[in-house]
Amino acid sequence: MINIDEDLCKGCHLCVYICYRNVYDIASKPNKKGVLLPYPKDEKECTKCGDCELICPDQAIDLDIETHWWVNEKDSKFNPNFSKKEAQNG
Repeated sequence: MINIDEDLCKGCHLCVYICYRNVYDIASKPNKKGVLLPYPKDEKECTKCGDCELICPDQAIDLDIETHWWVNEKDSKFNPNFSKKEAQNG
């Protein structure tokens, strides 16, 4: 499930442009702040890659998935060594 926090989203639409599966669309009516929010138009196409969640500058998107490849398993904080881990595995 894709959750977009209307209070955090500023309508930059980076999630719309980054999604290679075209899961998102832009609302035709503005919200209470006058922002045209993105919304998941075809959630079944979502592969849960996490690109939209990573690119969101306001952390307004939350994918309902148990694990993220960019999170350290021990403490669930952002793992700055994720690129090193990828290099070691590759």
